[in-house]
Amino acid sequence: MLPRGIIARDMTEPRSLDDLSVEELEALVEQKRRIERARQFADDGDGRRFRPVTMLPNERGEKKSRRKPKSLFDRVLWLIEIGAVAGLIAIIVSAFGNLQTLNQEVTQAKAPVTSAPGATGGQELPGSSFPPANPVNELPGSSFAPEPAPPALGLQLKSIAALPVPTPGPRSPTRIIIPAIGVDWPVVPGDSWEELKQGIGQRVGSANPGERGNLILSGHNDVYGEPFRDLEKLEIGKEVLVYAGQNAFRYVIKARRVVVPSDLSPLSLSRTPIITLITCTPYRVDTHRLIVVGELVN
Repeated sequence: MLPRGIIARDMTEPRSLDDLSVEELEALVEQKRRIERARQFADDGDGRRFRPVTMLPNERGEKKSRRKPKSLFDRVLWLIEIGAVAGLIAIIVSAFGNLQTLNQEVTQAKAPVTSAPGATGGQELPGSSFPPANPVNELPGSSFAPEPAPPALGLQLKSIAALPVPTPGPRSPTRIIIPAIGVDWPVVPGDSWEELKQGIGQRVGSANPGERGNLILSGHNDVYGEPFRDLEKLEIGKEVLVYAGQNAFRYVIKARRVVVPSDLSPLSLSRTPIITLITCTPYRVDTHRLIVVGELVN
């Protein structure tokens, strides 16, 4: 297009450059430059057509608004990943701890139980309310009368000679008094079925009153006078008096627990002077053993 104020002449009329005015020449040059720039924008360097994309204002606003939800979603995923890693670490640590505990339990199960000197190798604690079926082939302490092995198994039971009951010495226990539950009974050496008919029995080889070690005394709770019937009522802190002749030794109760008859840990040795009282429990059921432990205080 020609600038304003310039009237275009008839294009069929031939004209030379000398006939054009300065304004007309400048208008032609400017028009040629526009055409050349349009060609450069239309074609890129590879000769392909250039198609400019026009970004509308509302589309830009939508893109900007979408960035926030995307960023929040990424943060949520990041937190989920951290939680998953922490949970995996916790599971690994827990599994390792369970493995250590299992190994310790297996080690303890394999370790032999140390019983008091003079123990005859019995498989259950004394104080049962039921006599053994065979005092030679089977040891006392069962909560129920044991059954003989079926002959089809082909087992040959060997006789086990019981340790002889020692003669009471001057330091052997002769009497036990528990004021809190009204117990006042004689103490006899041995804790087998026959000895416990006579009173409270001292386990053969256990410590004497006042000596360093474990003084083990057993008694019935529902037969032969029921000397330890109320032993389950004996509370922590109450005293137990054990006599050796005229000398009295005072023990104070520190612990109590219930175990299965095959748990021989209450018969273990002790580096300090303690007393262990054993009887059956529950009353007239006798499936477990009640263990009461006291410490010497004088």
